[in-house]
Amino acid sequence: MNQTLLSALVCLMVLPPTLTAQPTTYSQRVGADTFVSSGQPAANFGALGAMEIAAPTAAQPRTEMALLGFDTSAMQASFNAGYGAGNWVVTGVTLRLCSTVALAGQQPSNGSFNRIAAGGFEVDLLGNNNWNESSLTWNTLPAILPGGNNTNTLTPLGTFNWDATGAASSSWTLTAGQPLVDEIIAGSEVTILGQPTSGSTVGYLFNTLTLNPGYLDVTVEPAPEPSTVALVTGFLFVAGCSRFYRRENLA
Repeated sequence: MNQTLLSALVCLMVLPPTLTAQPTTYSQRVGADTFVSSGQPAANFGALGAMEIAAPTAAQPRTEMALLGFDTSAMQASFNAGYGAGNWVVTGVTLRLCSTVALAGQQPSNGSFNRIAAGGFEVDLLGNNNWNESSLTWNTLPAILPGGNNTNTLTPLGTFNWDATGAASSSWTLTAGQPLVDEIIAGSEVTILGQPTSGSTVGYLFNTLTLNPGYLDVTVEPAPEPSTVALVTGFLFVAGCSRFYRRENLA
């Protein structure tokens, strides 16, 4: 084997584990969830087995929004143990939800929910994690949303279409922007708000943590260490120059 190539392979073999490890996905179960309804603005639905993102219709003129909270501290600890603190980067985030009533036209048995219907909805990262699933209502929701003199933020994570064809499980690939990534890297709480898009007719029902809960699936991969990358690059450059020099002297 060419001596330069052999030396390069030996150098790569002794690279830190963070440069050779494979991507890893961690699935975090939802820790808190509920929905709020404009049709019952003072009611709390945190104890129900389902929640809904729904747009108002002529028959059911109410808007319903869902909130899901995820504690990412265990996820962060797992990634730190596998790659080393600060040695991993987030490459994908997916929200996974399960439904037991998912066919267009179906009316859930609980009359608090709108009829199932296809339509668009959006998912946002809520900057305020100070909410309680057992007390949040439509009337108290504005206190944690952006507005007035507060500093609360709402960062778009994606707009999707619920087709209402009866699927028992759906996965939604979220935009892994910096605010969401920062929360995961810090091992902080992550609050996701789901709401119908403008003009939508959606009626999307899915289960809460009491039955087939939602999951946040986060995929990471090792972050290259600049010093090591520079070392390998420099070694290969010097080895290449040395080989060129020897070839020139033999000419």
